[in-house]
Amino acid sequence: MSVIFLAGVHGVGKGFLGAPVAESLGLNHFTASQLIREEKGRATWGVDKRVAELDDNQSALIRAVRQRREAGRDILLDGHFVLRSSSGELVRLMTEVFADLHLAGVILLTEDPQTIADRLIGRDEMVASTESIVELAAEESAHAHDVCSALQVPLTVLRWPNERTLTEAVTRLLKT
Repeated sequence: MSVIFLAGVHGVGKGFLGAPVAESLGLNHFTASQLIREEKGRATWGVDKRVAELDDNQSALIRAVRQRREAGRDILLDGHFVLRSSSGELVRLMTEVFADLHLAGVILLTEDPQTIADRLIGRDEMVASTESIVELAAEESAHAHDVCSALQVPLTVLRWPNERTLTEAVTRLLKT
């Protein structure tokens, strides 16, 4: 059973594209935040996307994914390599977290920062500067590359993704 990690900053389109692609391919689709919230019984982040209890959240995510892997269907899991702490600092999630998720591959979605800013306003009523999006996206990309290299996990980067390109990328990973 494969777990494919769909990564990228908030507003890049992970859920918007991931859900229909997973459905069309017969995969389970989960967001990391959904699984953490279900496992812990509460959220530890606000609308500003700043996260408290980072380590405890990742342990909850690992437990939740392990349970769902046992159910038998391949999983498309969307989440992040880097988050903003409750104090606003960028925090790289530990490589061991991704090792414990037993990833078959990673797909990193990237998009124009202004497009992401517009989506965040429309979706979450969250104002984010393009500079903060660029900073977070650069850190997300760098850490995705580092983690995939360390774990020898295939990484596909999709710039301006759509359902077709994501479907192709997921299908390639499922065949490996």
